[in-house]
Amino acid sequence: MDKLYDNWNDLVFEYRHKEYGAYALRRSYPFYLTVSTLIVLVLFVGGMVGPRMFGEKQVAESSAIVKKVQYVDLKEAPPIDRIDLPKPAVAKYVAPKVTQEDVKPEEAVPTVDQAVAANVETIIETPKALEEVKEVIVVEPPPPVVVVEKEPEPVPDVIIDPDFPGGKKELAKWLSKHLEYPAMAQRMGIEGRVVVEFTVDENGKISDATVVESLHKLCDNEALRLVKSMPAWIPGEKNGVKTTTKFKQSIRFILN
Repeated sequence: MDKLYDNWNDLVFEYRHKEYGAYALRRSYPFYLTVSTLIVLVLFVGGMVGPRMFGEKQVAESSAIVKKVQYVDLKEAPPIDRIDLPKPAVAKYVAPKVTQEDVKPEEAVPTVDQAVAANVETIIETPKALEEVKEVIVVEPPPPVVVVEKEPEPVPDVIIDPDFPGGKKELAKWLSKHLEYPAMAQRMGIEGRVVVEFTVDENGKISDATVVESLHKLCDNEALRLVKSMPAWIPGEKNGVKTTTKFKQSIRFILN
């Protein structure tokens, strides 16, 4: 026979712990839902009815304050002051007078040049005025202009390094063809590079070959031999003039 349950929570929490709060919350949920619904309804009804009740009361109170004013209570308006405006002036016609007296001709207004000439004449007649004018006319000579000559900027030297005949590709071919890898160095597994510094004179001849970066004595000797046996190079130039130049060449020893 199936067991009857009072509500859904009893069925869900059967054979489970009911002390952790979930069961109590689910049981009290309908009660709190009902209470919150009633509170919302009360607030809604109060918001709808309250303003009408209190609004009618305020209207009644405000209507009681209105005072009826009759026509007899009004005061007479004050009199308006009259302002007398001045009458506009009327131009009168004045008749010309006829006389037998000689009329003096009007003096002509002097031109600018005439006025300047007249002032110059008075200045010449008055010695003091002439001295004052001399003092004003004196113009101090302008200060001497100092001309600073700008030094010409130095022109950089045009330097061309010495080169192997035919360029770097031909040099690489020549080195790989004439390089003799020392047999002892091969058996010892020595590989790397040797850097040799040498001098190329004005005619392209090589001299003063020295090792500046060593690998092994066997490889160093082979690198010196190889550099000394190279053909003449194209000499270097400085500003178009052939010069003696030092040059560094790297020679690699690589095992196949």
